[in-house]
Amino acid sequence: MGTFEKAVEVLKNDFADGIIDLKVPRKKKAFLLLKPEHHREAVSLLLKNVEETILSTITGVDLGNEIELNYHMACEGTITLKNRIPKEKPITKTITDILPGANLYEREVYDLLGVAFDCHPNLERLLLPDNWPNGNYPLRRDWNPPEMQESNLDENSSLSTEALEDSGSLINVVVGPQHPVLHEPERFSFKVDGETVVAVEPRLGYVHRGIEKAAERMMYFQDVFLVERICGICNAAHTTVFCQAVEDIGNIETPPRALYLRTIIHELNRVHSHLLLLGVGGHLLGFEAFFQHVWRDREPIMAIIEQITGNRLMSGFNTIGGVRRDITPSSIEKTLKTIKAVRKRAVFYKNVLEEDATLRLRTEGIGVLNRDAALKLCVVGPVLRGSGVASDVRKDDPYAAYDEIPFNVVSYTECDTWARLMVRADEILESLNILEYALTNLPSGRLRVRVQRKIPEGEAVSRVEAPRGELVHYVKSDGSAYPYRVKVRAPTLANLMAFPDMIRGSYIADIPSVMGSLDPCFSCTDRMAFIDTNNSQKWHWSLDDVNNSKHKKELISNGS
Repeated sequence: MGTFEKAVEVLKNDFADGIIDLKVPRKKKAFLLLKPEHHREAVSLLLKNVEETILSTITGVDLGNEIELNYHMACEGTITLKNRIPKEKPITKTITDILPGANLYEREVYDLLGVAFDCHPNLERLLLPDNWPNGNYPLRRDWNPPEMQESNLDENSSLSTEALEDSGSLINVVVGPQHPVLHEPERFSFKVDGETVVAVEPRLGYVHRGIEKAAERMMYFQDVFLVERICGICNAAHTTVFCQAVEDIGNIETPPRALYLRTIIHELNRVHSHLLLLGVGGHLLGFEAFFQHVWRDREPIMAIIEQITGNRLMSGFNTIGGVRRDITPSSIEKTLKTIKAVRKRAVFYKNVLEEDATLRLRTEGIGVLNRDAALKLCVVGPVLRGSGVASDVRKDDPYAAYDEIPFNVVSYTECDTWARLMVRADEILESLNILEYALTNLPSGRLRVRVQRKIPEGEAVSRVEAPRGELVHYVKSDGSAYPYRVKVRAPTLANLMAFPDMIRGSYIADIPSVMGSLDPCFSCTDRMAFIDTNNSQKWHWSLDDVNNSKHKKELISNGS
């Protein structure tokens, strides 16, 4: 009996009195409608009896008179625990005391659907701006956009991070929301004592685009292009996971050749994403030669992606029922040659990570996240595997052609920044092996099947292993050509909860490398605002200034 089957049996046998309905519509997917307020017991039961179970995300769905909270538990499959609460008084109990990784997911549901989680440690806005009108919840079906007025918040006060407990040598360091090294804005408020980070508070939402709401007003085929634009690097992952969800609801059989082609594009995305991150990691550590060489050797992969799909980033390759373009024999031959060349360089870069003394000094024992903490905080992808948990959606819950392709799940037990970089270095080599196998064993046949615009009523949870980790899409259909609900949980949101634990006790100079090891899909900042809480003195430094030893001494003298 596998882990998923064991989890279902545990719930059926030991929690039968708390279950109203149980459905297993497809392999490794189960939906359980629970009696009201029985979700805590169900979550606790799974955590106690099924090893390495984590919470993928929480999806809130407006059902009219009720709001349904779907707790998607990952255990080599997905078990969705449904807890329904009245819409007039949407209050339920938090599970953060049982599973701390639920923190941001509950805040997201609170922010967008207005559900209050009793005893939550920090129930505040997560995505919407601070001046968003109270009582406006965008993901409710009856919501109408309010007339927004210019913010009356004072710019300086909104950036202030002073708190009553600030005293002595404690200084608040505001990082964000802009930085040219990374891709998207994000803001962190670091509390530091001298050079040591004591605490950190993240603030999201600077590039929240309302894609989930927009998806409800577009047809399924239009949504394929919409979800692709969630992330340029992970575009193939987003379209794959969305198309899979719709195909599951509609019982659509995707042709074998299309499944292999999806796998090929998916792995090309992974290779170029990991090479990008390793290069950025070198840059954040001041290893500019490593950065330049890795990015140079990423270019042949980008050229192959462009040749196969027609575009470097937004490939538009996947569609519901298959793929849009085929791969030619000449493209296969060129790709295989490129794989051999990139493999040689990837082995060299792995050796650099293993043998360069300065690089190891800056990453070993830095940003530590032990195995137990990783599971409690529900991190995913290379971050989870870098903490000794060999979990990979491609192996645990195979999709596309991964059930036919041999590969190894990479994991390291060092639990630090170096381990997370090494996971990606090894995964590049594994991805190249997957690509080689898929290209040489590509089946013949159709590229896609014809799909009607209207999708039957139903729901599906789809998961893929994106370059940054487990990517989840939940889709609910009411039988029309438009989805009733689309929920997206990107890997960065899952991994962000662990950052405060990783950076606590580290130096300010370690912030870029630890944050970079998460491969976040947002930016840090190109300037840091330092605020001395004793005399309110404020000054700004760039990332290079922070790494300057003269300025480090200046920071210590100012802080003391």
